Amino acid sequence: MNATNNNNNVEFSTVFHTVLAESPSRSREIIAKRFGIGEKMPLTLQAIGNEYGITRERVRQIVQSGLRSVRNINDDDHIFTSARDVIITHIENNAGIITVDKLVVLGGNNRDEHGAIRFLIEGMNEIKFVSDKKHPVKNDVVALADFDIDNWNQIHNTVKDILQIKQKTYTSERLYEKLKNDTIEHEQLKKYLEVSAEIEQNPFKKWGIVEWDEISPRGVREKALLIMKEKKEPMHFRTIAELIDAYGLGKKGKKSHPQTVHNELIRDDNFVLVGRGVYTLSTDNHVKGTVRDVIENVLEKSDKPLTMEEIIERVLEMRYVQPSTVKVNLNAVAKKLNKKYILDTNAS
Repeated sequence: MNATNNNNNVEFSTVFHTVLAESPSRSREIIAKRFGIGEKMPLTLQAIGNEYGITRERVRQIVQSGLRSVRNINDDDHIFTSARDVIITHIENNAGIITVDKLVVLGGNNRDEHGAIRFLIEGMNEIKFVSDKKHPVKNDVVALADFDIDNWNQIHNTVKDILQIKQKTYTSERLYEKLKNDTIEHEQLKKYLEVSAEIEQNPFKKWGIVEWDEISPRGVREKALLIMKEKKEPMHFRTIAELIDAYGLGKKGKKSHPQTVHNELIRDDNFVLVGRGVYTLSTDNHVKGTVRDVIENVLEKSDKPLTMEEIIERVLEMRYVQPSTVKVNLNAVAKKLNKKYILDTNAS
């Protein structure tokens, strides 16, 4: 018997062999290979056909015969019914609809268990596959046989309209408030959105249209921008590089290079250098340029002369520098009038 890491006291690979107990051994081998049981991954019809010297169509017929065995198994078979009930309960707890990838976690980390679960759900009368050609769902989504897919479509499209009209991301709580639909619970809404191919959740638990940069940022610039918008605080470029990886936004198996992040921040107007390697988002309160440029901006915006202390305070809100740095640059751009300063329009 295969050891599993699930908590359901069900060994799905055992159920697989029980269901096919009366099938010829070669048929069991072929079906097992098709679902990746005893293999590193499921084999194609062609690969199996080549191995056994039969056509793809013959392999398909053998697999279909095995699936019919699932549909025809007697309810008195407690090994099968236990597995069936575990699968159905898991889908029910996920609002009646779920991705196959999320369903096979019932088999823990055991690849054979995953294959057996896939075999069982393809054959079970109580479960149906939801076609991504007819509905905007991800690949390999299953639902209970009586699941109301039309209601799912209606709720999904309403949420999509909300997002497209507002052109901003929302937490599931805010989306639920805006949906104003008493027929669905908040947790149910989250489960519905999880199977959508058009709506996705980013690492900061906010939902949006899958193509948006706030949801699926493509380049380093977009990833850095998303992180800084969410964190709402100045950050060193090395910290940004670390967070890109920490939130799963980097390339799989590769660490983000801090210097690459730094180069993107330098040449993008969305970011302002406010200290040694420290950046913030560009706003009306954060002026690009040197400390001297910031001092000029402070004096230009002021409707009255400012003391040195007032100037230093305002500059330090926009730059992480020493007060002495502000003092050094002040005399180059300002005139002193009665212990206060104004912009020197003649300064070069």
